[in-house]
Amino acid sequence: MYITLSLTPDRNGHQGQVALNIERINGFKENCYHDIGGNVERDGAGYPQTYTEVLMKGATVSVTEPIQTILGKIKELNESN
Repeated sequence: MYITLSLTPDRNGHQGQVALNIERINGFKENCYHDIGGNVERDGAGYPQTYTEVLMKGATVSVTEPIQTILGKIKELNESN
């Protein structure tokens, strides 16, 4: 079973999508974007800009969705089957 998530933007601003096999997901890690000086990047309201790393068997994928959204998609998929 697969879920579709949005990748973090690359240097050119392109943001693609990725389909992940939920049976291969081991965990999640939420991180903050850092500027070239190592400082945390913040949005207009002063909140840190974050992304989520999906830890899988053999790979790590960086996506824009928060952990709660990803868990909701997995739960929704499991309930439908």
